[in-house]
Amino acid sequence: MSGTDRLGAHAALWFAETRYRLAWFVLPQAAVALAAGLALLLLKPAGEWGKPADSKENEKTYLDLLDKAGKDGDKAAFDKLKTAADAGDISARSFMGALYNPEWAGIYARNPVKPDVATALTYYEKPADLGYPGAQRGMTELLLNRGRGQYDLKRGCRYGLAFHANPVAIRNSYLNSWSTLFWIAGCYADAESGVPRDPQKAADIYMDTVAAKLPLAIGTFTDDLGRQPPDLVAAIQRNLARRGFYSGPADGTATPQTQAAIRALSGTAAAPQGRAADPGPPPQARPAAPVPSTDEIMALFKSATTDAAAEGKLRALAENGVSVAQYLYALLLSPANTDKQRITAPDAVLASRYLERLAAERSFAPAASSAAFLYDIGGPNLPRSPGKAADMTIRALELKSTDILQNLSEDKWGVGFWAALQQRLADRNLYQGRIVDQRNDRTIQAARRLLGNP
Repeated sequence: MSGTDRLGAHAALWFAETRYRLAWFVLPQAAVALAAGLALLLLKPAGEWGKPADSKENEKTYLDLLDKAGKDGDKAAFDKLKTAADAGDISARSFMGALYNPEWAGIYARNPVKPDVATALTYYEKPADLGYPGAQRGMTELLLNRGRGQYDLKRGCRYGLAFHANPVAIRNSYLNSWSTLFWIAGCYADAESGVPRDPQKAADIYMDTVAAKLPLAIGTFTDDLGRQPPDLVAAIQRNLARRGFYSGPADGTATPQTQAAIRALSGTAAAPQGRAADPGPPPQARPAAPVPSTDEIMALFKSATTDAAAEGKLRALAENGVSVAQYLYALLLSPANTDKQRITAPDAVLASRYLERLAAERSFAPAASSAAFLYDIGGPNLPRSPGKAADMTIRALELKSTDILQNLSEDKWGVGFWAALQQRLADRNLYQGRIVDQRNDRTIQAARRLLGNP
């Protein structure tokens, strides 16, 4: 049984009642199953160029030299780091790139060298080619930012997409560098980037940066929304609708309603007197903080129902992109969580966002199953959606979740679900017969075929 299947077999037990499958919260095998499954998902191999490169044994030594040189102004530390970098050490070259990168000037304020984009790119290039995420990020932000003087759209997008898909970057929370993601989104929007144009993918990344309150993104997509291509605006409208911020048509028109939805997503008020707000400089990238182990995150989750400090730490890890924390925090927020002692108010919308993203971007089957249950029951701020429940059920079946098949067999779904599921299976030529809002053998057989278990 694969790691994903092993996790899938446990997903239903996340609810305390039979319907909601929350009992798995307290089972000792939870951490083991979650760790095994996520380890397999996070460590997928990549191609030769730009493939993920794990840290070397001496990386901590060079990181310490970087901090001493950049934060303390230690010239001797800089000389040691430079000697190693010029001798060809890949880790040292990546850290030397950081010292010369003007994006990091706010962090390395006592840097003994003057930031220089061309020098930074020279040091970054080889480690970026070998998959070092910090170097890939540096290449991306320097080559795609026109203001840095080394703009190269195709080259920058090549490194940007490698960075965005790098599991080491994902595992170590490098992807909370929202300004870098803003530039990456543009690769999917610009036909000259060398990347197949995908307005929806661009919009989804752009709106993530808006939700993260990146000033550059907020300024671009509020008052300057009318300058964007209509198909990108329509994709943004669809994204906002999925998030629950927009109810108008996805017509590609930069309407005041669309702008208001973007401001609501960002948590900002409209600019005064209709003038564009000053987006300000992109936030400086920050070194990745150590990510707690799965066992430590599980311990936080167990304490988070009654301990505000633990809840805050779990929330911070989720917001910083740690997948295990996102899943557990979503379950904590779910209205299906019937723990009477919990201190966190249910937030079905936020829970659904985390679960859907994990299912889509990380191919995490238990998240798809949990999202299906959530959409089937709804919540105080999330109306029931049989269609969305069916969509996430399909996703769970595609990800080979045996758990979702068991739950289909138990037939404890709400009104409208079966008709929606049958229609989606019929669209895939898996279900034949009349669409009826009830469980039948044809539906289960069709689901089994999609699962690959006829």
